[in-house]
Amino acid sequence: MAKRETKCPHCKQWTEWQGGLYDCCLHCNELLEKEEINRLQALETQRRIEAEAAQALLDQQNPFLRKLSGYVSLIFIGFILSVIAVVVLFAA
Repeated sequence: MAKRETKCPHCKQWTEWQGGLYDCCLHCNELLEKEEINRLQALETQRRIEAEAAQALLDQQNPFLRKLSGYVSLIFIGFILSVIAVVVLFAA
């Protein structure tokens, strides 16, 4: 990466910046991209909240349908395994 200079938002002095998110000022040792880090953390928090809300919605669904979908997938896997067993049996 090319080195450039940027003005530190904290001490207002020019310092070398390599373009990284966690680069620090050479004078005051503060993060140069603190606002960007805070924005990314807020976005991650919002994504986590939305994922938890979606999981809560799934948990509120009808338990009968959840059990039924589990049984259907179990029957499907059993059917596939039995077809494979029959093919192997007649192939020998």
